[in-house]
Amino acid sequence: MQDKQTNSYLKSFKWVYSRLQPLRIRQMWFLFFGMTATAFLETLALGSVAFFASCMTDPNAMIASKYVKTVQAFVGGAQVFSRKELILGSGGIMVGLILLKNSLRATVTYWIYRFGVAMEAYFGRILIEGFLKLPYQWHLSMNSADLINALHWRTYLGRNFFQPCLKIFNNILMVAIMLVALFIVQPLISMIVIVVIGLSALFIYKIIRTWIDAVASKGRNYQIIINKEVSMAIQGIKDVKNSRKERVFSAKFTQKAEPLARVFGVQELLSELPVLILETIGFSLIFFSIFIMLVLMNQSTAYVTGTMTILAVTAWKALPAINRILRNVTKVRHSLPYLATEAMYIEIIEDHARYLDESETKPLIFRNKIVFSTVVFQYQNNDSKILDQMSFSIKKGETVGIIGKSGAGKSTLVDLLIGLLEPTSGVICIDGIPLDQSTRKAWLDMTGYVPQSPFIYDGTLAENVAFGVEKDLIDSERVLECCRMASMDDFLDDLPDSIESKVGERGIKLSGGQQQRVAIARALYNEPEVMIFDEATSSLDDRSERAIQETIYSFKGKQTLVIIAHRLSTLEQCDSILWIEKGKIKRKGRADEILMDYRQKASA
Repeated sequence: MQDKQTNSYLKSFKWVYSRLQPLRIRQMWFLFFGMTATAFLETLALGSVAFFASCMTDPNAMIASKYVKTVQAFVGGAQVFSRKELILGSGGIMVGLILLKNSLRATVTYWIYRFGVAMEAYFGRILIEGFLKLPYQWHLSMNSADLINALHWRTYLGRNFFQPCLKIFNNILMVAIMLVALFIVQPLISMIVIVVIGLSALFIYKIIRTWIDAVASKGRNYQIIINKEVSMAIQGIKDVKNSRKERVFSAKFTQKAEPLARVFGVQELLSELPVLILETIGFSLIFFSIFIMLVLMNQSTAYVTGTMTILAVTAWKALPAINRILRNVTKVRHSLPYLATEAMYIEIIEDHARYLDESETKPLIFRNKIVFSTVVFQYQNNDSKILDQMSFSIKKGETVGIIGKSGAGKSTLVDLLIGLLEPTSGVICIDGIPLDQSTRKAWLDMTGYVPQSPFIYDGTLAENVAFGVEKDLIDSERVLECCRMASMDDFLDDLPDSIESKVGERGIKLSGGQQQRVAIARALYNEPEVMIFDEATSSLDDRSERAIQETIYSFKGKQTLVIIAHRLSTLEQCDSILWIEKGKIKRKGRADEILMDYRQKASA
């Protein structure tokens, strides 16, 4: 759904409706049935109020009216109702209808709100699952703040779009049925009311619609910028404080937050204007109608009282309903720019899901070797090749080091090896089986990855090791085993609650070396066959580096190891070294030979 399509409520509604689950569709139609029943009961209650008012004003006239005689004939009574019976009976009917319609209205209102929030949860799940399943390369081209915005803006699919659409239908139905009933009682007055109120509402909507669109787009753009600035400041708090840029970022926030406040103020004003205008027009019409019936039509006081009661109650109910319609139309229109953003992401997710559905998932067993055959990689919309004609192999159980200057393509090579990226051309094979969409899931299950800066979140040590596993499903024995394998014994006993100790946001309660060991334990938790260390020691001091080196090489011969490092001492125990320059393999051979030549070139 493109931006230009969001100008159509019908197309937007159809787009959302087409993506609802069968259960939600059935619930929606039950809501429509409930709203229709509520509208009819609202009209009946309105008529009962007018009838009761007429009975109180002139009971004798009402006893002689065709309405009461019709009721008498229906119940088969020959005796004429007394004044007391008429007043008490009409009052009882009025109270009963009001109680019934209010009960049904409360129930329908509850389900409308519940339905809207349930839709938000549904589309939120589509977004989060879809984002996580989209290729890693796609994420590299996106701003994380934009994706977080999209998840926050799921409310514009539920409470700010679909829910108001249901309310618009509900209020239109109620107003329509009330006006039809009024037309039956007093056609001339009804036509005047319908024409004047209708034209007024249309005029108000036409006037403010352009303003609403401009203000909504401006508000969305301000929110995007604000969220990016906030994300940058919070995520980079260390650099912000180190460079003393606190005021710079707070000023950037204020520069956009203050105009956003004005935007929301204008939005609220535009929402309130219709009710103020319509209320003035509505009660002016009531006075005008009284003048017509008393002066021009010479109607009786009882008739005028009943008609005026209907008009007053209709105005009392219809004018707020018309205002709610306009407010919800404003709300829907305000949500359309956000809905366009949500739709863009959901359609990207759907396209990728269709691609995944077409790919058959295959099992994979690693027995012999990994082979790169003339692999080329370049990022989308970028002509330069990050890797060019890469051909080499890694035997199972081998420990391979990768060296090269910054920007040589080492980390990209590792991302290809893991399966996070796909080659632009060439092929990666595991025992002769291509690593592609059908085998990627099985291969990811076999690999463990330890990055330079591991992601440690504010949870327990056990939750960080068993990353992504529900707390009550964590295998504590496995966690302890992985911690021992990652050489964490020297600090595990010092933690207050062992593996149940909180480690703080970004692992603030752990040292750099301890964080790396947590990352190693995490990589080991799922028993990988291939362990990849991407600059895992580059940011550590000498003592911590030696400790991590010992931990890494404790796996030698047990698992296939791939180690990227700037410090050549980290790679001295490797079986072989892959030397990369400018995206190409310069040399591959024994560790002692390659490292000696690399040192000589670096010192030359």
